[in-house]
This record gives sequence, C-alpha cells and structure tokens, in this order.
Amino acid sequence: MRDKDLYSQILGTKSPWLVCSVGLALSEGEVTVQVEQEADAKQCCSTCGQISPGYDSHKRRWRHLDRCAQGEA
Repeated sequence: MRDKDLYSQILGTKSPWLVCSVGLALSEGEVTVQVEQEADAKQCCSTCGQISPGYDSHKRRWRHLDRCAQGEA
C-alpha cells in the first residue's frame, strides 16, 4: 500500500479531499501529511447550501500525541 493511500485511510479522507503528499522526518519524529481539495471540486455553504468558493486556504498544523512510537513510556 502506498503512503498516500495509507494516510487517506487513517484520516478518513473522501472526495473532494485527497492526500497529495506524505513526508517523514525521522530526526524530529514527525510525519507531514498534505491534504488538498480536488481541482474541480465545488464546496457548499453548510448553512444555506449554496455553492461557495471557500475561504480556508492557509496551511494548518496539528499535533497528534499518539504517533505509534516504540520504546517510549
């Protein structure tokens, strides 16, 4: 299984979202997963249901404490 497919399953991403890259930084103990919207996707307002251009295009960062680390207490 490819890393993108694996993280797509872990995160539960579904169309119109897709995992476009996965990076591993062993020295920092960090996995970076980039998720993007499909190019032709249309988003709807959750309040009125009208098609919306969206507003949230900046990068975000989350920290997940349980990263399946071995040998740590």
